[in-house]
Amino acid sequence: METFEIFGWTATAMALIGAWLNNRKLRFCFVLWLASNAMTFGMHAWVAMWSLAARDVAFFVLAMHGWLLWGHKNRQERGNQT
Repeated sequence: METFEIFGWTATAMALIGAWLNNRKLRFCFVLWLASNAMTFGMHAWVAMWSLAARDVAFFVLAMHGWLLWGHKNRQERGNQT
């Protein structure tokens, strides 16, 4: 299997595991989504698929927003417990 194809399958697996973690409300899902979106952005930019590269950037920004939002929510919940 070609390196480019392995890279693509790795990004896909990371995104799917991220979705599974999200269904279980685990914040780590965003780490996987950040990594997989960065990987697919690189792949799409490499082959000049700019519409998909733009989508990857949007998903990356949304994953960053989710990471920050869930972190803020977790800090608030911990503050209410004390």
